[in-house]
Amino acid sequence: MTGLDLNDPEQRAAFRRELIRLHRGWRWLGLAIVAAAIVIMLVRGRGFDGLAIALLALGWAILIVVIIVRTRYHRRRMRS
Repeated sequence: MTGLDLNDPEQRAAFRRELIRLHRGWRWLGLAIVAAAIVIMLVRGRGFDGLAIALLALGWAILIVVIIVRTRYHRRRMRS
């Protein structure tokens, strides 16, 4: 049995805020890197060059890892 009752609106709202705050900085970093890659592609006008591809890969990798970590956290939290 979990100590968290998601049927209670207050506890559900608190858990939602907890998940939103989880790894917020890393999510913003990933988005910023992806945005920087897009800006570089637009400014240079050459489309997908090496730097833009590397930045896109790094930014998306960070975002995907954060999604995985948050999902694992949520599963662990639901089991406790």
